[in-house]
Amino acid sequence: LDRNIEKIETALAAAKKERDETIAFRDAHLALFPPIHQLPAEVLLEIFHLTFEKPYNVFASSRSGPWLLGKVCRGWRQVAWSCPSLW
Repeated sequence: LDRNIEKIETALAAAKKERDETIAFRDAHLALFPPIHQLPAEVLLEIFHLTFEKPYNVFASSRSGPWLLGKVCRGWRQVAWSCPSLW
């Protein structure tokens, strides 16, 4: 029974070490992400509302409005395309 406990404690220590290394790696590379990606969706949505004129013609062009915002990245696409007030 003591050997099993020792194996489990060894495995736990290894898992904690891996977790700590992963957190350290993430924290070291967090600065590489632009601050705009850390904004809450509500703030990003307010910025989006200020970027183009209303009303937006959804059939006009995919090079403007929510279509264009959705081409930047997945996060922007989720925010822009899921907000009815932008359309």
